[in-house]
Amino acid sequence: MALTLLAPGSTDPRHARDVAALSARLKLAGIATAVCHLDHHGPSPADAARGLVRAGTPSTTLVPLLISPDYHARVDVPAAVRSMRGAAPELAVAAAEPVGLNPELLDACAELAEEAGPPIDDRTGVILASAGSRDLRVVAAIEGLVRRCGPGLRDRLGARSVRVAHLEGGRPIGAVRTLMQRIDGAERFVVVPVLLTDGRTRDRVLIAAQRYDLPVLPGSLARTNAMADLVVMRAGSAPTPTPDRVAVGR
Repeated sequence: MALTLLAPGSTDPRHARDVAALSARLKLAGIATAVCHLDHHGPSPADAARGLVRAGTPSTTLVPLLISPDYHARVDVPAAVRSMRGAAPELAVAAAEPVGLNPELLDACAELAEEAGPPIDDRTGVILASAGSRDLRVVAAIEGLVRRCGPGLRDRLGARSVRVAHLEGGRPIGAVRTLMQRIDGAERFVVVPVLLTDGRTRDRVLIAAQRYDLPVLPGSLARTNAMADLVVMRAGSAPTPTPDRVAVGR
């Protein structure tokens, strides 16, 4: 299995470092892995395709490192595949579904909490901090995941409750903290950023949490074993790469 991780891209170097760390984790597991970015940071999808051909790699599965089902997933991923095919026609390419809103995403959150966070007990409210979106369908999808899988995360961590807050489009951190106090009976709180990488969005989470003196877990989802497992799972369910057409997962 040869994978190419497709990241959104950012001018913030912390983003690229975390994507590189995820790639390194996969390589340590024996999986040939390349990286490309949609914008702001190289290599581009076309550059990655040319590099794979130079390395003698006949085919690759592109795994988009995207959590929300937004514009990037709908438009930019197919464009990236076309770019790879145009730059290296001899390279067989398939695109997996984005890592997306999967239960394994909350496994990655749990891993962060278990490894790096303050103690969590049955008085603690766990606030999952999402970037959110102006597209309320995206916010609803995130809320739905937490409704379905939040109880499992609560039980795994031994927490009082688990709810999701949004930087944009949904309930903000302060409102969720108040809700957990009044409805759930939580007495203390911890904020877990549901973000693939470190960077400016995480900085916004920190600023929002500091207004209420709430601790924010260190680390990013890209640096967890659960995220590496999710990438491999997505790649394993993708179509077989073929040299004569672009196959995109559904």
